[in-house]
Amino acid sequence: MFRLRFKFRPAIAAAVLTGALALSGSLAVPALADDDAPPSGFPSWQDVQAAKQNEASKADEVTKITTLLDGLQSQAEELGNAAVRSAADYAVAKDALDAASAKVDVLTAQTDRANAQVSQYKKEAGALAAQTYKAGGANLGVFVALDAISSKDSLQRLDVMRMVTEKATNLYANSKAAQGVAKALTDQQQAAKAERERLAGDAKAKLDAAQAAQKAMDTQISQQKQQDQVLTAQLASLKGTTVAVEDQYRQGQAALAAYQAAQEAKRRAAAERAQQAAAAAAQAAAQGSGGDGTASQGSGYIPVNVLLPVIPGNDVNSPAGAQAYAAGRLGAYGWGQDQFQCLVQLWNQESSWQTNATNPSSGAYGIAQALLPSKYSSAGSDWLTNYRTQIEWGFGYIRDRYGSPCGAWGHEVSNNWY
Repeated sequence: MFRLRFKFRPAIAAAVLTGALALSGSLAVPALADDDAPPSGFPSWQDVQAAKQNEASKADEVTKITTLLDGLQSQAEELGNAAVRSAADYAVAKDALDAASAKVDVLTAQTDRANAQVSQYKKEAGALAAQTYKAGGANLGVFVALDAISSKDSLQRLDVMRMVTEKATNLYANSKAAQGVAKALTDQQQAAKAERERLAGDAKAKLDAAQAAQKAMDTQISQQKQQDQVLTAQLASLKGTTVAVEDQYRQGQAALAAYQAAQEAKRRAAAERAQQAAAAAAQAAAQGSGGDGTASQGSGYIPVNVLLPVIPGNDVNSPAGAQAYAAGRLGAYGWGQDQFQCLVQLWNQESSWQTNATNPSSGAYGIAQALLPSKYSSAGSDWLTNYRTQIEWGFGYIRDRYGSPCGAWGHEVSNNWY
């Protein structure tokens, strides 16, 4: 897929759509059981039996159930995409909070040093005042100066007075400057703390929203499984087939749609590369230089991935487990183990094999960095947190577009995307 891609950085250890909760509320549908009255808009078994009485009614009911099944799938995909977008929003807020916290720490250290300098100047000034008092400095001024001149050691005493006066003047100036610096730093520190508190509230709200969106998806998937079972059974009854046949048919349709999407993306990418090459050639010809000999690098924009927030108790990341699973599945796609190192390098660069790696700019998600994230759903409804599902989709994408992991890695090296 041609897209902006983030180099992975495991920086945010826990990575908001404002409408996520409203969306999840509007999509939730009560579970369908065989002996329950269906929710509004869903057919009952009596409706199915009645539709069998004539071909037109049966065809209409098949279309209705197929549309409902597609709608359930779309709802789950929308919630999954919302969860990923929510996580990306949280990641941006968390980065801002971390930067603000670091600024507070720096300003606090600087303020402490400035206040320590002020205290030191005060001590030195106090010590100088005490020494001056002991030496008769309380009477410094014209009279002391005249007395000093009339004494036999007048030159020595005047020199001491000059040195004391200069030191006192310097201490005062330095102390005044240090106090000004300390005051300015204290003001900056207070402002930074206030901004940190604001950003902390923003990050907390977006984390809550991200986790709520993820829970909404989990709930939707659980309900969808029950609804799918009943609707698929009704569809099989209408068509005179079996649930297994209908499941296989829908899976085949999903795989076909994914393949067609991959081919279309491949066609668009090839057209874009050709357009870029033509533009580069035209520019080189206009400049009379023959070009600079560099290959197209796609967008050239390489930001940083973040991690989707993980619901407590739901640890989704296992890079070692994901790699072990992928190694065991190469043969199923007709690839040998010689392809594994290419795959490791490819997905290390894309996601470090983190199931919840999220690109907060483009929205690409997961081990294979699917864009849209819901493309994973063609391999399973648990794609948000299951590395096996993501790997199966990623393998299909690589096979259909590049033929093999090494083919995909070669394209990545040449173009900085795959």
